[in-house]
Amino acid sequence: MKKEKTGFIGGIKAEFSTMALVLIPICAGINLVGGSIAAALKLPLFFDLIGTVLAAALAGPWVAAMVGLLTNVFLALVSNPIYLPYALVGIIVGLVTGYMIKAGFFKNVWKMIITSLVATAISVVVASSITVFVFGGATGATGSSIITAGLVATMGSIWQGVLTSALINNLIDRGIAFIIAYMVLKKIPKSFVSKYQQPSLE
Repeated sequence: MKKEKTGFIGGIKAEFSTMALVLIPICAGINLVGGSIAAALKLPLFFDLIGTVLAAALAGPWVAAMVGLLTNVFLALVSNPIYLPYALVGIIVGLVTGYMIKAGFFKNVWKMIITSLVATAISVVVASSITVFVFGGATGATGSSIITAGLVATMGSIWQGVLTSALINNLIDRGIAFIIAYMVLKKIPKSFVSKYQQPSLE
């Protein structure tokens, strides 16, 4: 009898079940609505991560990464092209969040907060690097650009200004996203959750 292949690649393929494939556009749509509202109103927040967290919790890190990628591609098409480079943020945050949830970091509020803080730290580093190297310090696409410009002028350093602005914005934005996703997941019937690959929510 031929032994079934498992391992890293097999685990990734297993995540993309029929249920997960249906979930991807739904979660990307949630992100897209939030991100589009934030961009249209020039809010200093992004609101484009709730669907990614939901996907990470239900289906796993690689499905979440796909949601993060598609979210930024769609936002770049319908809102502003500057969102495209930030797809890297969505991908990495989706992966890290998904693997932390697999390790049990979404079973209670305190573990969810830890996961949120880790996701925030990663977002700050990756997004700030993109903002500095690709856009020279500010994108002008959201209200956060005004905050960033003010901090850069005050601190006299692009890196300090961008990092500080990103930290403030992401702590609030990621915190809201994780809290909403956590509350939604607690309301979803266990019979529905059990249809997905992710076993680490209980």
